[in-house]
Amino acid sequence: MNLKSIWAVLEDIYDILGGYGFAAMDKAAAEMELKPDWSTWLFSIWLFGSEPITIANFMRIFPYGLASHNEERFASAVQHGYLVSDGKNGYTPTEFGMKAAHKVWREAGDSLARLYSLPETRMDTFLDGLARLCESAISTPEPPLHYLMSQKRKNYHRFEVSYPLERFIVLFGELSAYRDDMYVATWSAHGVQGHAWEVLDCLSQNDTLSFDDLHDKLSRRVPMREVHAADVQELGRRGWVDDASGKIQITSAGKQVRVEVEAETERLFFAPWSCLNESELEELASLASQLWDGLKNH
Repeated sequence: MNLKSIWAVLEDIYDILGGYGFAAMDKAAAEMELKPDWSTWLFSIWLFGSEPITIANFMRIFPYGLASHNEERFASAVQHGYLVSDGKNGYTPTEFGMKAAHKVWREAGDSLARLYSLPETRMDTFLDGLARLCESAISTPEPPLHYLMSQKRKNYHRFEVSYPLERFIVLFGELSAYRDDMYVATWSAHGVQGHAWEVLDCLSQNDTLSFDDLHDKLSRRVPMREVHAADVQELGRRGWVDDASGKIQITSAGKQVRVEVEAETERLFFAPWSCLNESELEELASLASQLWDGLKNH
């Protein structure tokens, strides 16, 4: 069974549902008049539960930005009453911050209520298959650590799941988090920072880029040009990129490193799928395709 093809269909289902969910989240945030960058602190409330939100742990989950930039966002959240500092480099949600986190979650879930779903028995079988994959993944020996997946499993239960498609979002999110955990562990083994790896990833998807174009593509997470300039220099020293022509491009060595990281990520990610036998995988693939077809055509 082609596991990559199953995962691709699951991603497509998530993308369709996300179109509704993210729009509902934006609408809820606008109704509550949440300030820009609300997703930074709100998603952190979802992920960290009752434990303090620290920049160090936030960067373990979102390693591609800058700690200083995220610190500014959390300080702004404190200023606007969404979080409170614990005086020990951590933040906890205020009553209003927690209320906002629950409202945005609920609005996203409710946006899926009237969408196409499989008949109940088939949907239960489909979701149970995904749940088995999640259990197998979280039980895989560490390292690599399962940090993001563990945070989701530990804390998302605090939020109500009312619909089968909402349960799909939660289970897919756990599997996607496991893949992220494997990916971060694999590229981190090369000793590069997240924003430098993102530069390499961006260059791998483009033939050549001027520095201005490169920075523009990545400035949402890292707005400082000097950081990306240093990243290009670091990647150049490793022989992964070349900027001798005035344009920046990935080298064959850089492409090879990225290919190896992707291959190892997929090896680690798909290993737990062995918990399902061939017929169970075929059934999962069939049900995923049926759900995708239904969502696409209804």
